[in-house]
Amino acid sequence: ISLCFVLLSGNSFAQKKDAPEKKAAPEKKAPPDKLLAGKIFTIELTAQGGKKAATPESDEISFKSDKLTSKLMKTDNKFIPSPYTVTIDSSNAAASVINFESEMKNPDEETIKWSGNITGEDIEGTAVWTNKKGKVKKEYNFSGSLKGKKKK
Repeated sequence: ISLCFVLLSGNSFAQKKDAPEKKAAPEKKAPPDKLLAGKIFTIELTAQGGKKAATPESDEISFKSDKLTSKLMKTDNKFIPSPYTVTIDSSNAAASVINFESEMKNPDEETIKWSGNITGEDIEGTAVWTNKKGKVKKEYNFSGSLKGKKKK
């Protein structure tokens, strides 16, 4: 009887080898955008919240090399082109809607967060400009269409 006890107790103290630690999977880059890549939209950018209606400013936003660029904001305010994300909203049976978001920064550490949607050749959305402390400096609405396509 004691012999069985020794054999059983010997097995119970055998050390289990821990499974080798799994290395964290390398962070996957978002696949290159094929929906908006190379497209340029001509938009009217209108500041919101003023005492009187603001005059819309003409701008071009482009989706190139997986970055969103605002010609006006880059030229006038030094906001650098920035990566954007794209999602498709297919809940509308008539036409799929492409949603996009991007956050640009300038040398003054200010940020503009763009969010909008594209249906066919039309684009609309908002751009919110915040200072480096996160306080909203300006808010814009924008709308427009694919460059080179005239609305009839």
